[in-house]
Amino acid sequence: MSVYFGLRKWHWFRSLGKHLAGGVAALALLSLPAYGQRLDPVLLDAFLTNPLEADPRDPLLPTTVVERPLSPLELYNLELELFRLDEQARALLLAEQPDEAFPLWMREVQLRRIFGLEAELEALDRIGQQAWNAQRSQEIRLLAVRLQRIWEAEKATASLERVETIATIAQTLRIRDTSTEIYQQLIQMTTGDEVAQQGWVVVLASHHLQWFEFDNAAPLYTQLVARAKAQGNTLEHTQYLIDLIYSYQEAKKYAQALPVQTELLKLYRSTGQSDREPPLEINMARNFRALEAYPQALEYYNLAYVTAQRLELYGHVSTVLKDLGDLYAEQGLTNEALPMYNLLERAEQPAYNQHGILEAYDRLGQLYLSIDDTDNALVAFRAGVAFAESLQYREPYFRGEVAKLSLDNPPASADEPEETPNLGETLRDGLRDNPPFDIDPIEIDPNDVEPADPIEPTEPAQPEARPEIEVISDETIDVTPEAQETTEP
Repeated sequence: MSVYFGLRKWHWFRSLGKHLAGGVAALALLSLPAYGQRLDPVLLDAFLTNPLEADPRDPLLPTTVVERPLSPLELYNLELELFRLDEQARALLLAEQPDEAFPLWMREVQLRRIFGLEAELEALDRIGQQAWNAQRSQEIRLLAVRLQRIWEAEKATASLERVETIATIAQTLRIRDTSTEIYQQLIQMTTGDEVAQQGWVVVLASHHLQWFEFDNAAPLYTQLVARAKAQGNTLEHTQYLIDLIYSYQEAKKYAQALPVQTELLKLYRSTGQSDREPPLEINMARNFRALEAYPQALEYYNLAYVTAQRLELYGHVSTVLKDLGDLYAEQGLTNEALPMYNLLERAEQPAYNQHGILEAYDRLGQLYLSIDDTDNALVAFRAGVAFAESLQYREPYFRGEVAKLSLDNPPASADEPEETPNLGETLRDGLRDNPPFDIDPIEIDPNDVEPADPIEPTEPAQPEARPEIEVISDETIDVTPEAQETTEP
């Protein structure tokens, strides 16, 4: 810090030795706010002290024989000097000398107190933003403690405009608890202004999300959803549903998220936003899967697959197949998982997702290994080698798998060199027991029934019998629960 703050620090220690006992000093430190407890108490005291009462006085202040207010001319000259301090600090910061710039700014913000609270708040906001942009943690904490002191003194009597100003600065300085309290007071103060109140509810909800307080955010977004729906504001209704779903998802409250997701899905359908349906349906399927409600999960995977195929959203097609393959593999249903991974390889081709194809071969190889089918595992890993070479990615891994399996399965005759078939022949011959790769893309048969209502939050759905995957003669795979196949819309 500056020489001025160094002098203040020395005088603070001298004064402490004369007037304070050790126990009293300890109590004083313990009473500081959380931000202050991480600061040098001498530095904090120097910054918080009224500059007109400081010893020694800042060099920019005139020396007076008796204690008196500054004259208008002295105030005018001081204000000019503070503008110069700001200019010097900006120039130093541009010259990449922040350690020299911020002591000047901290002197300025302290001296601005002489001109009243409004001038000090303006300086706190301006310099606080500079400190945050430069990641000056010490200065941020000093400014935060000062703002907290101001809030404690002003909150009972401050006007709406003053509270809004303090709220803005608190957000700039990222003061968590103080910001929450200020936003709550602003919501109460704007009871008669519905638009303004809703704005502060949005700010408070976003603030909770920013600090990962998802349980606190969810009730606010529930309130906002109801208000937007009553007003017929589709845009806000959609956004608040998305925010509410996010709050539940991050809190891992999947049962609570599902009814909200159902409402959002209906909104997408009523407004013709078909391209937004597949990712939402996939997330709903994952929530059902997390709750071990597998038939409902398969139903929503089915819906997502059909819509994504129709709209040629191949990324979502791949996601469905990947999730289904993983789901079946986790349940030990290898024969059901293999067609999904085979389809995944082909689904990645229209999307030109070479890394996705490589991942599909890896999953196939590992799945074949899990059932001791080393021949097909070797074919899958060899196909992976070809793609890994073209991508220059994960080559050692795939080569290692091939080498390990080749050692376990040596050629029949060492005198006859093994012919290396091309990639297409390898896939057709080596994976002949699964859906072939040279036929038209296989589609999951769409189910025309409306999706089942999500399970209630208080009664998680119980797992039902897992449906079998049936390869139908028209090359269609149906993953819909058997009990629902004959259901009419």
